Amino acid sequence: MNSQYTYLDLFDLISGRHVAIRKALEEKWNELSDVSISNSEWYIMTKLYGHQPTTAALAKTVNMSRQAIHKFIKKLEAKGLVEVTNGNNKRDKCIQLTDLGEKCIEKYISLKKDLERKISDQVGHEQLVKIKEILNLDWGL
Repeated sequence: MNSQYTYLDLFDLISGRHVAIRKALEEKWNELSDVSISNSEWYIMTKLYGHQPTTAALAKTVNMSRQAIHKFIKKLEAKGLVEVTNGNNKRDKCIQLTDLGEKCIEKYISLKKDLERKISDQVGHEQLVKIKEILNLDWGL
């Protein structure tokens, strides 16, 4: 085990790996694209991929306030990544990825698969499978 991580508890280890993974993905994306997309924007776009939720439904899915979702959607809309349409009532709007947004998310999914393969090569396929199984367990939280 890497000695720099021996004093860290489970939560610090998970958080550290999460930050490292997000940084690696961000750097790879920035090498390939002029479109700057934050981690929160990626998270929202991933939830939109293949769906057209309302603002309220998206806010519940990503566990953010409607105000926060509205700000992110405005930013994504300005970048040409999402479009907003009228929903069933005047108050709520439906959000969907544009063609550019879909192409970006598909490339991002590909980058994540490449990074997962790299991690698998580094730690071993069986270990990666175990990590994924553990993360998918019900932790009773």
